[in-house]
Amino acid sequence: MNALLPLNVEDKEQQAESDRGNRAGVVAVMAIVLVVLTVIVILMVQQAPMVGSRGPEVPGGPSQMPPAAVIVASVQAENTQKQAIVTGSLRASSKIAVAAQEAGAVVKMLIDEGDEIQPGATLAILDARRIKAQLDEANARLTMASNLLEQRQAEHVRAEVDLRMKVGLTASKAVSQSDLLDAKKNLKVAALQVKSAADGISEAQSRVELLDVQLSDLTVKAPLPGVVVSRNVEPGEWVAAGSSVATIVTMDPMEAWLRVPARHLDTAGKELEGFKVRQSATGQTFTPAKVILVPEVNDRSQLFTLVATVPNPDRKLSPGESVTGIVPIGKPAEHLRVPLNAVVYSAHGTVIYVVQKPLIDDALPTARPVSARVAFARNGSAFIVADNAGFSADDRVVVEGNQRLLPGQSLMIKTSDHQGGLPTP
Repeated sequence: MNALLPLNVEDKEQQAESDRGNRAGVVAVMAIVLVVLTVIVILMVQQAPMVGSRGPEVPGGPSQMPPAAVIVASVQAENTQKQAIVTGSLRASSKIAVAAQEAGAVVKMLIDEGDEIQPGATLAILDARRIKAQLDEANARLTMASNLLEQRQAEHVRAEVDLRMKVGLTASKAVSQSDLLDAKKNLKVAALQVKSAADGISEAQSRVELLDVQLSDLTVKAPLPGVVVSRNVEPGEWVAAGSSVATIVTMDPMEAWLRVPARHLDTAGKELEGFKVRQSATGQTFTPAKVILVPEVNDRSQLFTLVATVPNPDRKLSPGESVTGIVPIGKPAEHLRVPLNAVVYSAHGTVIYVVQKPLIDDALPTARPVSARVAFARNGSAFIVADNAGFSADDRVVVEGNQRLLPGQSLMIKTSDHQGGLPTP
């Protein structure tokens, strides 16, 4: 037992010496690795300027950014204003139910649906036999009244002569005072009978004229030009005075009744320029001759009505068709028109990237961000008020590749089919 104790102590001392040697080796390896890493970092730092020298430094932007491939479009100046797109329908400027002015049986209908007629065209003929019989009787009474007037006039002449004779005989006492008074009375009665006979003629003439009008009214005529849309009676039917015989609508001009939001009440329809009415069925547009604003807003829909009168000489429009109104809002002003894709919306605001010409020959153009306030958009284009816009109609803007552009970044402009070739920088 006493012989083994020195041996164990010696082994422990050897093991401790071995552990110290291992630690020293690990420390040496770590020191070597640290030196190698330090050398690599120094070499990378020394080589960094060489990478930046491969291309021109982008002024005003992050260095060492590669050029961005973009497509650009030209800015266009346009004198225009905001437009409201509204819906509506066409109505005839006049639609009337032509009525019979006299009662009678329908003898003949001379029109059909779809017939185009002119003012004074005959629509229907009513039975005139009763009126004609009454007219013959009235003409006979007129003749009798005329004959009576001649008789009364002759009696009046005779009474005048008789009075003059008796006045001449009064001085010689050949005629009594009573006979003279009778002669004066007879003259006065004769004068009144002449007047009564004349009034009888006027009455008979008025009766004849009335029957002539009634006879004429038995022929129902069109009061205005248009197209027959409804034939309301047939031959053999009895119509009362005031009953509708046919319905006529005018085709030229037509009226487009458009429903416009109430927020445009003060600004819509003030200008005819730019006001268009588009036929929904064909897409054809028409320019109205005049526009009337009806200043009454519907309490439920909050819409008011614009009535646009559209010339229709070729009969391309028909009542009841659906139409779209392109209503100018406000007055025209100078705007800059750019494609809608040129406008970039972000949390920092609305930006348009304008192509900035390079200051050095053979250098690439750069992107210049301009804060934009879009007045309105229409047909794939954005319109910016020209005053203080930050760019002009001579500039070009980026329309594709602008979502990740940085201010001052170089641009490599690519060809686009709608650009008609490669734009020059």
